[in-house]
This record gives sequence, structure tokens and C-alpha cells, in this order.
Amino acid sequence: MDKQLNVLLTKTHDHKPLATVRNLPGGDADMTPQQLRALAAVLCTAADKCEAQPMTAKRFSQRKREYLLAA
Repeated sequence: MDKQLNVLLTKTHDHKPLATVRNLPGGDADMTPQQLRALAAVLCTAADKCEAQPMTAKRFSQRKREYLLAA
């Protein structure tokens, strides 16, 4: 599994928070429980940051984020 998760924080066509995860493991990914927990923690952080983004046209900007996965 990659050591970083790349996420684009953006919005939907109707101005709702949206996160595009660029490098999730592909189909049938084998992951240990520790790797699953690390992925889940990073995804929760990305969700929080996504919801915290301003959605108004004047203040909105897409943001690329890289989150380190715990070893």
C-alpha cells in the first residue's frame, strides 16, 4: 500500500463538499488490519477537511492534499 493518500478537495455541481481520492488500492487489495485502520483514519481526516472548505463561489478553491498513512 502507498505511504501517502492523495486527495483533491473540491465540490459537486450543486456546491456540496466532494473529495476525489487519487490513489486508493485497486480492486481486491490485500490489507492488514493495521493498514485498514490507517486508511480509515486518513479518510476521516480528509472528510473533515472537505466539509470545512468554503463552498461559496467567491471563497471556494480546490485544494490538493497528501495525507501520510501510519506505518
